[in-house]
Amino acid sequence: MKKLALILLGLSLSIGASAAVWMWTDADGLVHYSDYPAVQDAVLIDIESRPTDRAAIAEQRRETIALERERQKGDRLRREADAKEGAEQKEDRDLAKANCEKAREIYATYYDAPRLYKPTADGGREYLSGPEMDALRAKAQGNIDEWCG
Repeated sequence: MKKLALILLGLSLSIGASAAVWMWTDADGLVHYSDYPAVQDAVLIDIESRPTDRAAIAEQRRETIALERERQKGDRLRREADAKEGAEQKEDRDLAKANCEKAREIYATYYDAPRLYKPTADGGREYLSGPEMDALRAKAQGNIDEWCG
């Protein structure tokens, strides 16, 4: 029984004990730390230690992981939005290019034609006058300016 009491006393004393740390600077200016004073002018450093709060560390880790997941989600959403915007911009550029080509074709047709007409309700043709042809060509040129930049 005495043995058990001594063992328990020794364990209880070691729980609160902390190791001594000594610090000194050598002739070259290097700072040294040790668990024993290696030189006469070594200084004992008071180091506080306390038990690790595992629950607090686990909670902090959970919070860090949650924040990282939120950051990654935000990054993913930004990349998806950028990709979608990029696709929409490409679609707009392709549409503008196609409209530009069509406007150029129409203008070339109007410019090269000696006479222009518009169809009538009965399937016939009504030929345009000089000023009407000029107005139609100007409108075609405006479409080129609009779509081709």
